Formats: sequence, C-alpha cells, structure tokens
Amino acid sequence: MRLLAAIIFIGIVLGSCSKAIEFELPEVEQDVVLVGKIESGNYPIVFLSKTQGYFEPTSAESIFGTNIHNAYVTMNDGVNEITLDEICSADIPDSLLGQVSQVTGIPEQNLQFFNYCIYTSFNPLAAGVEGRTYSLYIETDTDTLTASTILPMGVPLVNPRFEAFESLDSLGFLFGTLVDPPQEGNSYRWFAQRINTYKYNYPAPYDNVIGVQKDAFPIAPFGSVFDDKFLNGLSLEIEYNRGEVGNLEGPDDEGPEEGYFKRGDTVVIKFTTIDHLTYLHLRALEDQAATNGSPFASPGNLPSSVVGGIGLWAGYGVRLDTVICN
Repeated sequence: MRLLAAIIFIGIVLGSCSKAIEFELPEVEQDVVLVGKIESGNYPIVFLSKTQGYFEPTSAESIFGTNIHNAYVTMNDGVNEITLDEICSADIPDSLLGQVSQVTGIPEQNLQFFNYCIYTSFNPLAAGVEGRTYSLYIETDTDTLTASTILPMGVPLVNPRFEAFESLDSLGFLFGTLVDPPQEGNSYRWFAQRINTYKYNYPAPYDNVIGVQKDAFPIAPFGSVFDDKFLNGLSLEIEYNRGEVGNLEGPDDEGPEEGYFKRGDTVVIKFTTIDHLTYLHLRALEDQAATNGSPFASPGNLPSSVVGGIGLWAGYGVRLDTVICN
C-alpha cells in the first residue's frame, strides 16, 4: 500500500509541474554574405545574399529571397577598375545554361528551376591574370563591403594519370606529382571532371542518360584542399577518388563504382593554387562537413576575407590536364 501511495503521489506531483512556456525569439541581425571567385583567364563571379536565423524557414523561396539585388559592385586589379553587372539565370537562354553551370559550379537543372543571380563582367579586362591582387568594393542598400584576394601563379602537376586497382579490375583513382615551389605558404585545391558521356541506360531513375556527360562541372572530393606546411619545396605524390556532389547522384554513384574513376573515362583535372586565407576557409568548411551532426563537434565561424560582411572572395591559379583512363 505504501508503495502504491508513493507512486500515486509522484504522479500527481509530476503532472502538476508541467507547464506550457511560450516565448518570442529575438530578431536575428542579418549579415551580408559574399561568395565569389576569379580564376586564371576567367571572369569574376560574385554571389551576394543575407544570412538567415537558425529557426527561419528553409524553403527554396525563403533561401532565394535572401539574394541581394541591384548592388553596386566594382573590381580593381591595380590596373583596371571594372563594374560588375547583375545577371540572373531566369534571363539566360536554356541553350547557354550548360556553359553557365560549367563556370559557376551550379548544376544545370538548378539553374533551370531556381533564379540564381550573380555579379560579373564579360569585359576582357576582367579576366583573371595570375600574380595580380583583385579587390572588390560593394555597396548595397544597407551595407558597404570590401574584399581582396591574390590570384596565385598556378603550379602544374607532373605525370597526371589513372591507375586501376588490381582487385577492382577497371576501377581506380587519379594520381599526379606535385613539385612544391621553394617559398612557404603555398596552398592548393584539386578538382576533376569526367567529360565523357554515358553509353547506355541504367535502371530507373537513370533510364534516360545515354549521351549525357557524366559530370556537369569540376568536382572537389573530400580532402581536396591542402597546404605545403609539411612539404615546402618537396615533391609529393597525390591521389584522389572521384568524389560526388550531395544529392546530385548519377547511376555510378551507387554500388561498386561509387567514388571511382573507371577505364574508358576521360577526365579533366583542374589543379588550383590558392592563397592561405582561402585555404583556411575551405579547410574549415570541409571540417564542418565531416563533423556535421556529431554531438562532439565544436561549432565555429568560418574564416572570412570580407570586411563589412562575411564570406570568401577567392583567387584560383588554374592548371588543366586531360587524362584518358586506360
């Protein structure tokens, strides 16, 4: 009886302690986010948006609603000052979206369904020149931002090649030798893109891929960014798997071929040299992606190269190699 009475008493106490609490979340101050790049021989690309609060809705409409339009954006390379114009994917003919995807790294189907807006210029003087410092000046309705980056001299890979693993028959990784320049502080990022097409269809939903290029744009696999802290002036043999892009899986991103290149592929390696701040930002981004969802991960802000906002303005010194996987 005493035990039963105790249980009833505890139930009454616990039940009487429940109380609905309502509170209003404070408004989150929005920061301007700048994400941009300029590559050797290519035109600048700048995205401008505003941050969202943690509890804000995350629909496509709300995300693209943070885009900043009608900003005043100029780029100065120490020789020329050029105004960048706003261009939106909704205004670009479908026939050109593939080229835009290649340059921006945005999947073509996303460009078709969502209205991406960038700031750029097709003035020949705006094309990236290695060794120059590129400075941005931006005015929005509410903020003024500046950012600078060096477009480093590209470093070529020696003997880029495909090697198949004996145990996997036709599947393998890409390899190359980096000869690091003698000065300290060099940093790098690797991309690769399969430019050959699928020769046959697969089970649904990949039953209509014949003739489709395997990779729409260069892909940076996990661990693609590194510096010369422990290899300054030395030679290093590097190897990379194929990598993949989030939910944009293809028919060979599942099963035994996942992550591998294969005999018959034609791959363009895009090996890039970046400045140290860009390296720190990208490495932190990869670290956050690797620990996403971990209860033991330490939250933190990404290193930023933007004054008056947050984000990254990066220069890439590019060297390209084409590898035929035999």
